[in-house]
Amino acid sequence: MRLVIEDAVQKKIGISVGIAAIRGVRQKESSEISKAITEVEDAARSKYKIDEVKDIRIIRQQRDFFWRMGVDPTKVRPASEALLRRILRNKGLPRVSTIVDAYNLASVETLLTFSAFDLARIAQPLSVRFSRAGEEVILIGKRKKELTGKEIVLTDSAKILCVYVHGDVDETKVTDSTTDVLLVTYGIPGMSH
Repeated sequence: MRLVIEDAVQKKIGISVGIAAIRGVRQKESSEISKAITEVEDAARSKYKIDEVKDIRIIRQQRDFFWRMGVDPTKVRPASEALLRRILRNKGLPRVSTIVDAYNLASVETLLTFSAFDLARIAQPLSVRFSRAGEEVILIGKRKKELTGKEIVLTDSAKILCVYVHGDVDETKVTDSTTDVLLVTYGIPGMSH
């Protein structure tokens, strides 16, 4: 799978993006995923304190990046921070589907932000670029967003898949019938590849 980060983004922002195609996924309820969620939640509660989360190095880097992107991270949190905070507030990780639950676990363990898309709904190649003023997307949860031209977006050859910082689009989200997944993780300046 090919991914291009446009020069304008690389020069101004300097992000990195990791991708993986995972084929032949069978989604079903699993006691293994439930056990893993419990273990990760318990480990997070023993390792972190809620009032220290914003100062964890990797989360601090993401928050600083959000500020540089014009997004207030106290209102729109990095996904890994939001998930960790849920755990530390004893709300637990949200249970969505096996695929989403698995990458949420990875997000809490690595403190990185992940996205997953239904690969059957994606037209290669992929690119990371700045949005165009006036572009509109429907994010997961039916949230409509008009873009300003300052946001970073992940696109396929026909459409936006993700507005970095704000979320993934509804059209290509993982569903119960998804069997092939595009998994994406987002790195920011100062973070090792």
